[in-house]
Amino acid sequence: MRPTDYIASLFKPSGGPGGESAAYDFDPIGSYFYNCPAEEGVFQIVDAETTADLDLNAVFEKIDRTTSRVGQQYLYARLRTLRGEEDAADFDRRVGAFENDDELTQRCAGHLARLAGDDAYDLCRLIFDTPVRVRRIGLIYALTAAAAAALLLAPFYPALLLLFVAIYAVNMYIHYSNKINISLYTSAVKQLSTALKTARHLAAEGVPGSDEAARPIRRVAEVEHRSRIVGTQGDGGNELAAVGWLAFELVKIAFNIEVILFHRFTGSIATHRDAIHDVFRFIGRTDAAISVMRLRRDTKTCRPTFTDGKYLEAVQVVHPLIEGCTANTLTLDGTGLLLTGSNMSGKTTFIRTVMLNALLGETLCTCFAERFTAPYMRLHSSIRISDDITEGTSYYLQEVLTVKRLLEDADRPAACLFVLDELFKGTNTTERIAAGKAVLARLNRGPHIVLAATHDIKLAELLRGDGYELHHFREEVADGRLVFDYCLHTGPLTTRNAIRILELYDYPPELIAEAYDTQQKLISNGLL
Repeated sequence: MRPTDYIASLFKPSGGPGGESAAYDFDPIGSYFYNCPAEEGVFQIVDAETTADLDLNAVFEKIDRTTSRVGQQYLYARLRTLRGEEDAADFDRRVGAFENDDELTQRCAGHLARLAGDDAYDLCRLIFDTPVRVRRIGLIYALTAAAAAALLLAPFYPALLLLFVAIYAVNMYIHYSNKINISLYTSAVKQLSTALKTARHLAAEGVPGSDEAARPIRRVAEVEHRSRIVGTQGDGGNELAAVGWLAFELVKIAFNIEVILFHRFTGSIATHRDAIHDVFRFIGRTDAAISVMRLRRDTKTCRPTFTDGKYLEAVQVVHPLIEGCTANTLTLDGTGLLLTGSNMSGKTTFIRTVMLNALLGETLCTCFAERFTAPYMRLHSSIRISDDITEGTSYYLQEVLTVKRLLEDADRPAACLFVLDELFKGTNTTERIAAGKAVLARLNRGPHIVLAATHDIKLAELLRGDGYELHHFREEVADGRLVFDYCLHTGPLTTRNAIRILELYDYPPELIAEAYDTQQKLISNGLL
């Protein structure tokens, strides 16, 4: 594995939905995930720390092959929500429905393309946002009735036309004041009609989940027909249409049609919000399933096997962000992994690779490996730690707080996968090794699996009796340069090349000599 390629890959442009090149804006993409309340029975929500540790947003860009914005939002939420082994199997069955039916896939992609515009991101606002309610609705109904009565009686009592004009002026103020509220939801309202049409077509195709979606589709139709008149605008490019719109606008002002319909519409949204959410999920699941099916065709992947017990097998596992990634195989049976190696040798990338594939297996039932077997686990990481200036938290304290959360999860019955890189590197060597040994020994108890990377060879020696297998990545100095094979090797690292690397980069000879001398003294005194 070449970490330099991995880092460079994070800055490469990625393809957008439907294979088009596009910049990913995770504000609208993540809006569904961040607004969706935790569902009952959810196994785990992947937190911001683990998302950053795994570069999950970059991974999403790499694997996303959705057609619609709704599907894109749902796929992102799915990637960060662990719902259990049964849900993973159900999603795999949805993916399977498209694997051997290209015609069905193409037809569904055509239906989903209706929601490919960025405005479709706004649909989830109807699920989570609370629309501004129309104030003094009783007075508005009274003014509407008065305007209708004045207009109807005007042929008999012409003076009532003056009353109608006065009421019209008041209604015009109400109408255009309410336009501000309507404008906030115009895009979402328009997308509701498109989403309903899309859901109907998908259900007609008989895609997985169609039977369950039938009732929500009918309920959403009750809301959608009230939305057609809300927020309609004139067509400036068509004079005849503009004249028709103006005449209709005058009628709407006279009788507060738009205001009253908007009031009823917001009430319907509140009572039918669950149905709209169900339709959103039906569309999103279908698009996400097609996206994963395309991913499996484009890339060498496997379905994971979920097992009981403390067992993990990752055969020829790779990282999806690294072009030409060196595949490695790891098997842990009742043990944790302690991985040693120098900087840039690949150890951090490897433990990140295993955890990422565990996550992809648990959420998308897809792993970048020949075979991947593990329990369905909660996932926790401590890889990228930084100090928090705003909170006045030092690097070490921030790491202490992060590791404390991991220890708390280790006390729960559910199996966890813990991934840690250079534990307690924010403090001195002696205490780092002592505290690190205690923490890693504690985390490795029970059903949990621990993957830890470290530079500390002493730590590797201390953990031999705590259920850890020792593996390492190595490098060689050949022809005056560093050569990495990025292959996982069994056993502890026995070579020391850090000072040799300084020598390669032309550090002063006297400095190199002093470093070697000091190293030898530390080894002789048992300090290294």
